[in-house]
Amino acid sequence: MRRLWRQVLDKVSPYEAGKPLEELQAELGVGELIRLSANESPEGPSPRVVEALSQEAASAHLYPDGGGTALRQALSRRLGVPPEWIILGNGADELLQLIGWAAFEPGDEVVIPQPSFEPYGSVTILMGATPVWSPINNYRIDLDDCAKRLTPRTKAFILCSPHNPCGTIISRRELSGFLARLGDDPPLVILDEAYRDFCDDPDCQDGVALLREHPRVIALRTFSKIAGLAGLRVGYGVARTDVIEMLNRVRAPYNVNRLAQAAAVAALEDQAHWELTRSVVREGRLFLRVELERRGLSVAPSHANFLLVKVGPQAGALRQSLERAGVLVRDGAVVGFPEHLRISIGTRAKNRKLLEALDRIRPD
Repeated sequence: MRRLWRQVLDKVSPYEAGKPLEELQAELGVGELIRLSANESPEGPSPRVVEALSQEAASAHLYPDGGGTALRQALSRRLGVPPEWIILGNGADELLQLIGWAAFEPGDEVVIPQPSFEPYGSVTILMGATPVWSPINNYRIDLDDCAKRLTPRTKAFILCSPHNPCGTIISRRELSGFLARLGDDPPLVILDEAYRDFCDDPDCQDGVALLREHPRVIALRTFSKIAGLAGLRVGYGVARTDVIEMLNRVRAPYNVNRLAQAAAVAALEDQAHWELTRSVVREGRLFLRVELERRGLSVAPSHANFLLVKVGPQAGALRQSLERAGVLVRDGAVVGFPEHLRISIGTRAKNRKLLEALDRIRPD
C-alpha cells in the first residue's frame, strides 16, 4: 500500500486544546464556566485594543503588512533594540516552527528540559532532529544537567523562564554560568519568556539583555498572556540580525494578520492596562498560594500566571469534580506532572469560586 504520510508523524500526538467552552458548558449544564486551565489573562485586552480592532475591521479585505513594520518599531522602542532584531509570529508557537525549519536537521540534537511545553519536542521530532531530554529537578530546570548533554551534534537548547508548567525561573547567575560553559562556538539557545511579565524576582534573567554579548540567544515572547491577546495569536522573537535573517527565509509572507498587528500596537500603548494585568496576576497568585497551602496542598514556587499544585493520586478525579462544579483546571499528568493540577490565576472572584468549589469537594 502506498504510504502517504511521513513516518515521523507516528512519534507525534496532536495538541489537545479541549472542547469549546460553549459546548462544554452545555454538556455540564452549568450557568457559568470558569476556565483556569489555559493561562489566559484574567483582565482581558485593553479597551484601546478593542477600539483598534473595531477600526481595523473594515480593512480586513486587505493583506497585512508582511513585515509588521509598525509593531516591530513599537517593540523596538519598548525593548531598546533595533527593529531588525525582531521577528513576528502567529503566536510564539509559530516562531518555534520557524526555528525548526531554519536550523534543525536529521542528526541534530536539541536539549530540552522535561517536562516542558509540548511543542518544543514536537517541532524537534518533526524536523528529523533528536530531542535530548534533561529531567526537571525539584520543579526547576537543571542547567548543570543540560550542559552535560552538550555534544558536537547539539544544535540548540530550548529553555523557558518562567518554566511552563512549573512557573520557576532561571536566575542571572545560573544562565550566565551556563552560557559560559557552552564555549566560543555554542549552539542556539532558545529562551521562551512567554510568562516573564508576571515575574517579580529581580534575579530573573532578561533574555533580550543577553543578546549583545551572546549572539546565538533567541528570546521568544508573546502578547497572549500579559496583553490578553491569546485569541489573536501574535508573538515575537528577538535575536541578532543574522539570526532574524535566517528565520525570515522560512517565514510565510503574511504570517501575522492585520487585526493582530493593530491590537498588539494598541496593547503596547496602554501601559496602564499592562500594569493592571500584572498586578492582578501577582496579587492573585499570592492569594491562591496562601489559601491552597492553608488547605494542606503543596504549591511549586511560581513567577507565572499559574500555579502547579500537588494534590496527590486523586488529581484526575479532583479535576473532573471541579469541572462538574463549573471550574476548569489542567490535569498535571497531561503536562508531565502526575498527582498535580495546574491552575491559572483568575480574577479575585474567580479565584474565590475555585476555592469554594474545592472546599465542597474536599471538605476535610
